[in-house]
Amino acid sequence: MHTLTVRTRFTFGDRVRFESQLQRCSGIGTVAGIMVSSDGSVDYMIEIARADGYSDFQPGILEGELALLSPAEGM
Repeated sequence: MHTLTVRTRFTFGDRVRFESQLQRCSGIGTVAGIMVSSDGSVDYMIEIARADGYSDFQPGILEGELALLSPAEGM
């Protein structure tokens, strides 16, 4: 059996602000997924809550495009 350990700057449930030039989008959301490619690069899927109670998901956000929100900003 093999074990793979990955250290990421952000983890599931973290409230983050993102601004992605590659994806041409920005916003505030919650880390919902973390993808690690075969070359070791990490990108994130961000869940963005909508006013109607549903969520949108923005995949492909790079670690350098994210900033952790302070508790006051997360509200």
